[in-house]
Amino acid sequence: MSAFAGIVNVDGAPVDRRLLEDFGRRLTNHGPDGGGYKESGSVGIVFRAYHTDRESKLERQPLVSATGHILAWDGRLDNRAELISQLPDYIDQSSTDVEIVMASRLTWGAEFLTHLIGDFALSLWDPRDRMLLLARDPFGTRPIYYHAGSQQVIWSSDLGSLMDLSTVSLEVNREYVAGYLSCTPDPEQTAYKNIHCVPPGSVFIVRDGRVEKREFWRPDINREIRYRSDSEYEEHFVDLFRESVRCRLRADGPVWAELSGGLDSSSIVCLADQIIQSGEAETSQLETVSYVYDNSPASDERRFIREVEALRGQVGHHFHEDESVGRFLDLNFAGIIRPNPIYRFTARHDWVRAQMQQTGSRVLLSGVAGDNLLWSSPEVSPELADLLIQLKLPSLHRRTAIWSQFSQDSYAATLWRGAVLPILPQTRFTSHSSASTLIDRNFAKLMNMRGRSTTTFNSWGFKLPSARTHASMLSGAIRAVASCYYRDRVPTEYRFPLLHRPLVEFLLAVPIDQKVRPGETRSLQRRALRQVLPPTILRRQGKQWSTEALCRTLANSWREVDWLFKEPRVCEYGFVDAPALAETAKLIRHGMQGITGELAGVLSVELCLRALETRKSSSLQGATESDEQNDDAYLSHRLRRVFQH
Repeated sequence: MSAFAGIVNVDGAPVDRRLLEDFGRRLTNHGPDGGGYKESGSVGIVFRAYHTDRESKLERQPLVSATGHILAWDGRLDNRAELISQLPDYIDQSSTDVEIVMASRLTWGAEFLTHLIGDFALSLWDPRDRMLLLARDPFGTRPIYYHAGSQQVIWSSDLGSLMDLSTVSLEVNREYVAGYLSCTPDPEQTAYKNIHCVPPGSVFIVRDGRVEKREFWRPDINREIRYRSDSEYEEHFVDLFRESVRCRLRADGPVWAELSGGLDSSSIVCLADQIIQSGEAETSQLETVSYVYDNSPASDERRFIREVEALRGQVGHHFHEDESVGRFLDLNFAGIIRPNPIYRFTARHDWVRAQMQQTGSRVLLSGVAGDNLLWSSPEVSPELADLLIQLKLPSLHRRTAIWSQFSQDSYAATLWRGAVLPILPQTRFTSHSSASTLIDRNFAKLMNMRGRSTTTFNSWGFKLPSARTHASMLSGAIRAVASCYYRDRVPTEYRFPLLHRPLVEFLLAVPIDQKVRPGETRSLQRRALRQVLPPTILRRQGKQWSTEALCRTLANSWREVDWLFKEPRVCEYGFVDAPALAETAKLIRHGMQGITGELAGVLSVELCLRALETRKSSSLQGATESDEQNDDAYLSHRLRRVFQH
């Protein structure tokens, strides 16, 4: 989780070193282990290191090649051995990841990004073509924000530093807010109109003041994996999953893993234990952290967590969410730079960070994306829709009868839901009862929020309904991960074993009946890991949610949050219906309304808008004081910013 930033002056003017140094200071929280600067005429790049493995401690960044290329790299290469074998003239086993990436660029040119497997974000300056590259891995595990003006391109892996140090006006991006409130934020947008984000799997090429976007990764929509037996699919899955976990155990200190007792987190922990015990991992210690609820049994998962702990012979760290009462929202405006759902869990994140620091750990494994990739949906499989559009009518009849039996629904209803509905435009069949209760109707209509929440994402062009559905599920996981919300508050390197590129490509290519079967969600995962997971975990269906605990917390924290409902900025901006929000506040106050996903989103937008007001006020006040004192013309110029409402 290192950090970098940079500047390119389009007009060729020299870079202001003081601005680079200011970036360096502000990035220290994300990169406390030193770093460096590199200036070359109109280009300047700053890097701040966050060491997690042995090789990263040997890196010197920004890295400059013999031909003048300047590279800043925040990442982890998972195919080091493969790349080293392909580039023997440049590198060897002692080479650092950033040196391997530079060698890849010098060898393969524009295609070098397709050779990199792992989590990364990078900025690279090519002096020969006077070209800047900004790129993120296919799943967006590390962020890059940028502003491209007519005279200057400025970027940073930290949104807050870019907001503070660029001269861009901070105008609220209504498109982003609509996407955020409908859970479909555009990965290229931010909460501010003039600040953008490099999307996952893409490279932005900046040359002569022009910005061009290119995708360097997308799944092969024509790839199909067909084996003769279930056991072959299971063996292939285990090999890829095991390799993914092993790569993410690359750390020279203890590694922590979230353990909810669900299939994904349990699979990661149990496989990680096997890998460590076999001596294949760089780390020798795995600690687990679980979030438990004493007063909210509908949210508590301890009976499943204990099964994994018993198998390991080790009790993990438990954070009691009930202790977070009174800290439902982070009201420190200085740290709020955008709407962010993790503000609901500030006490949890603070506690985990402190515990990890005590053990010397900087890496936290997460099971995010498992629901999306391994098919946890209990709905009827879209294999029926596949059979329908392929006109395999006898097979469709047989499979519909089988699915009807397991779903305990009629044959006709199963055929409609599983075969017909998936191939029809979804917006035609959206129930009006599912409409928002808080969002302003005019805003929702103007921003097509109903369409946003029902659109099936198929930008990759998959043909079969099952593949389109799976692509949509993967798109949702990528949007969640690529937001990098945790980086706003947690100086920890999150790693996602289920978002290993070879594993993702495999899961997209295997038949749908390997992933979900009548009466069995996550079929491939359950079958492949039957010798790894406790039987209770293998058999479990569904999961507990934190809704009850969040409802209790909000009610008990009312005195701390009631002011958010007074003169709400979300209503002033026209995002939320004022009477509806007032009615919600009254119900909460009387213990009749808990937090919903929609309300949580509204409150995080409210926090962001109020934080923006505070930021504007502080900046303008600072500009006035600087003008009066006339102490520093440079600082005065940077603070004299015009913000648009």
